Amino acid sequence: MSKDVFFVFVSKNNLQLLDKILVKIVFQTCIYHMWKERNEKRHQTGYRTVQQVVRIVDKAVRNRITSLQYKSEHKLAGLMQRWFAITG
Repeated sequence: MSKDVFFVFVSKNNLQLLDKILVKIVFQTCIYHMWKERNEKRHQTGYRTVQQVVRIVDKAVRNRITSLQYKSEHKLAGLMQRWFAITG
Protein backbone atom coordinates (compact mmCIF):
# COMPACT_ATOMS: atom_id res chain seq x y z
CA MET A 1 0.00 0.00 0.00
CA SER A 2 1.53 3.32 -1.00
CA LYS A 3 1.49 6.18 1.46
CA ASP A 4 -0.90 8.16 -0.78
CA VAL A 5 -3.44 5.33 -0.72
CA PHE A 6 -2.95 4.99 3.02
CA PHE A 7 -3.60 8.68 3.71
CA VAL A 8 -6.64 8.71 1.41
CA PHE A 9 -7.99 5.74 3.37
CA VAL A 10 -7.42 7.48 6.70
CA SER A 11 -8.87 10.80 5.58
CA LYS A 12 -11.92 9.31 3.81
CA ASN A 13 -12.66 6.61 6.38
CA ASN A 14 -15.17 7.40 9.10
CA LEU A 15 -12.66 7.20 11.97
CA GLN A 16 -12.74 9.35 15.07
CA LEU A 17 -10.00 11.97 15.33
CA LEU A 18 -8.00 10.08 17.98
CA ASP A 19 -8.12 6.91 15.90
CA LYS A 20 -6.91 8.75 12.78
CA ILE A 21 -3.96 10.18 14.70
CA LEU A 22 -3.11 6.78 16.20
CA VAL A 23 -3.27 5.06 12.80
CA LYS A 24 -0.83 7.61 11.39
CA ILE A 25 1.55 7.30 14.35
CA VAL A 26 1.49 3.49 14.21
CA PHE A 27 1.99 3.49 10.44
CA GLN A 28 5.03 5.78 10.68
CA THR A 29 6.46 3.80 13.58
CA CYS A 30 6.02 0.46 11.80
CA ILE A 31 7.69 1.73 8.63
CA TYR A 32 10.66 3.05 10.61
CA HIS A 33 11.11 -0.15 12.62
CA MET A 34 10.74 -2.41 9.57
CA TRP A 35 13.47 -0.38 7.86
CA LYS A 36 15.64 -0.54 10.99
CA GLU A 37 15.11 -4.30 11.35
CA ARG A 38 16.02 -4.87 7.69
CA ASN A 39 19.24 -2.88 8.13
CA GLU A 40 20.14 -4.79 11.28
CA LYS A 41 19.60 -8.09 9.50
CA ARG A 42 21.86 -6.95 6.65
CA HIS A 43 24.69 -5.75 8.89
CA GLN A 44 24.44 -8.00 11.93
CA THR A 45 23.70 -11.62 12.68
CA GLY A 46 21.09 -11.00 15.40
CA TYR A 47 17.40 -11.36 14.66
CA ARG A 48 14.39 -10.24 16.64
CA THR A 49 11.22 -12.26 16.98
CA VAL A 50 7.90 -10.82 15.86
CA GLN A 51 6.87 -10.45 19.52
CA GLN A 52 9.99 -8.42 20.23
CA VAL A 53 9.33 -6.10 17.29
CA VAL A 54 5.68 -5.66 18.34
CA ARG A 55 6.82 -4.76 21.87
CA ILE A 56 9.35 -2.26 20.47
CA VAL A 57 6.72 -0.63 18.23
CA ASP A 58 4.25 -0.43 21.13
CA LYS A 59 6.87 1.23 23.33
CA ALA A 60 7.82 3.66 20.54
CA VAL A 61 4.17 4.66 20.04
CA ARG A 62 3.72 5.22 23.79
CA ASN A 63 6.92 7.28 23.88
CA ARG A 64 5.74 9.38 20.94
CA ILE A 65 2.36 10.04 22.53
CA THR A 66 4.02 10.93 25.83
CA SER A 67 6.38 13.34 24.10
CA LEU A 68 3.44 15.33 22.71
CA GLN A 69 2.48 16.51 26.23
CA TYR A 70 -1.05 17.73 25.50
CA LYS A 71 -2.77 19.79 28.17
CA SER A 72 -5.97 18.32 29.64
CA GLU A 73 -8.25 20.65 27.64
CA HIS A 74 -6.61 19.86 24.27
CA LYS A 75 -8.70 17.88 21.78
CA LEU A 76 -6.02 15.16 21.60
CA ALA A 77 -5.48 14.90 25.36
CA GLY A 78 -7.03 11.41 25.47
CA LEU A 79 -4.62 9.90 22.95
CA MET A 80 -2.77 7.70 25.45
CA GLN A 81 -6.02 6.48 27.02
CA ARG A 82 -7.30 5.59 23.55
CA TRP A 83 -4.05 3.73 22.78
CA PHE A 84 -4.41 1.69 25.98
CA ALA A 85 -8.06 0.97 25.19
CA ILE A 86 -7.14 -0.34 21.74
CA THR A 87 -4.08 -2.37 22.76
CA GLY A 88 -5.50 -3.67 26.02
